[in-house]
Amino acid sequence: MDIKIYDKLAQKYDLATKIVSFGIEELWRWMFKRGIKKYIKNGMLLDVASATGEMARAMDFDKMYLVEPSSEMVKVIVEKFEKKGYKKKDFEVVFEESPHIKMKKGEKEVVIIQNTAENVKLPEKVDLITAFMALRNFDDLQKGIKNLDSNLKNGGIFAIVEMVKSDSLFAKFILWYMNNIVPLIAGIFTGMKQEYKLLGKSIDSLKEEDILKNFKNYKIIKKQKLIFPIATMIIMRKDGENS
Repeated sequence: MDIKIYDKLAQKYDLATKIVSFGIEELWRWMFKRGIKKYIKNGMLLDVASATGEMARAMDFDKMYLVEPSSEMVKVIVEKFEKKGYKKKDFEVVFEESPHIKMKKGEKEVVIIQNTAENVKLPEKVDLITAFMALRNFDDLQKGIKNLDSNLKNGGIFAIVEMVKSDSLFAKFILWYMNNIVPLIAGIFTGMKQEYKLLGKSIDSLKEEDILKNFKNYKIIKKQKLIFPIATMIIMRKDGENS
């Protein structure tokens, strides 16, 4: 996905998302959080393709790494955490290849990294990786998942919510809505009609089996359709013996 699109959209991203999804995406995020918390309640989190950081803010783990390639989205993330009482620390060169910002609030720490799923390397392995509406934007899905896996502890959780291709009639209607109505609405509120046309195309190109074939060393512990059949939640545990 072209990062420049997200740079341009950053300041209007949350509003546009609420409008075009009629608030359903917020419900999906709540269901995702509740599903994850049944298996892991706290620890170290890596949230990939964080956009404006809403998923990580909802999870609220003690230590969180947020990975987002758009520099303008990163600015929005920082603003949001500052409003929650987080303070920026002096910049420390910990990741030589990844621009990053450290923020702290008491014992809680957030590290915001401007990088991609395919290239990010953390100084420690995490307990949980969340990918909320993220995989369809990877430039190389196989490479991205493989690299993220290298940052996850054995026995750790990899949790996904993604909109995938489905043959159901209702799913086809949703896809039609994404392709034809969403660009019109987005055009009015953001002036980015053409950019939003890419959303429907990205959904139509991603299948559930294309995702799961990259997780051979994982055990699915929960899989669920989220209200609409086009959105699927998959929570998996990494098998330490085969990783």
